[in-house]
Amino acid sequence: MKKYRFKNTVVKSLVIIILANFSLVAHGEQSASAIMLKVDERYTGDTIRSNATLILIDKKDRQRVRELTLFGIENEEVEKSIIYFRSPSDVKNTAYMSFDWKDKAKEDDSWLYLPALQKVRRVAASDESGAFMGSDFSYADINGLEYDDFEYSMEKASEKVDGYDCWVIKSLPKNDKAIKETGYTSSISWVRKDAMLVVKSIINVKRGKRTKYFIAKDIEKIEGIWTAQTLQMVTTKNGKREHSSVFKIRNVKYNQDVDESMFDTDAMQRGL
Repeated sequence: MKKYRFKNTVVKSLVIIILANFSLVAHGEQSASAIMLKVDERYTGDTIRSNATLILIDKKDRQRVRELTLFGIENEEVEKSIIYFRSPSDVKNTAYMSFDWKDKAKEDDSWLYLPALQKVRRVAASDESGAFMGSDFSYADINGLEYDDFEYSMEKASEKVDGYDCWVIKSLPKNDKAIKETGYTSSISWVRKDAMLVVKSIINVKRGKRTKYFIAKDIEKIEGIWTAQTLQMVTTKNGKREHSSVFKIRNVKYNQDVDESMFDTDAMQRGL
């Protein structure tokens, strides 16, 4: 799989969120846009599967826990990903699927199946800024942002996070359409140089003038691919935490058999 796509990718955005080898520009300096382009183009496996726990935490530290299974597959035309919710009972058998088309002329597709309604509904681009299943991650975060929708600049060429040297890169949407679809007006990301991984982001949200804080932890190489196994997103307003969400990723498997027939709206209703 190739795309980080700046919104921190379902399967890749959740499982990987990785940066690739960087390009050099004049005078040996690293270009922020070149780094983010490599993020978009990075190879991260032809298939992926994993299990995950999604923990939702309110401002009183009360927790709700969801168990998920994630699958992804990529070919020359499209990258497909799907999430199945296994528990608890109120979300069991819910499924979310997205298609990221390589042809930029084609609109990406995504669908949500809610078993209580026994109906698959398409998620419109205008809805992607909404919360994914009550979490602090948006549908746009899960699907991955479009590289071409943003302008990038280097805030700092070197700053350490947890002892690791990072680039600090600012991203600004190019137009109102990008703001509408992501809900974000700007973001700053810390990119760990040794792992080529985004380890921290501060994201400004248009709605309610909130700020999100993203952290990637428990980073290690799995089958040669740097993988963040804990992803946290915290939503704040006026400096106070409103809500937070944590993805715990486990049992990650790259380049194993994944049946492409499961990436279908009928399969979503059949479940795992």
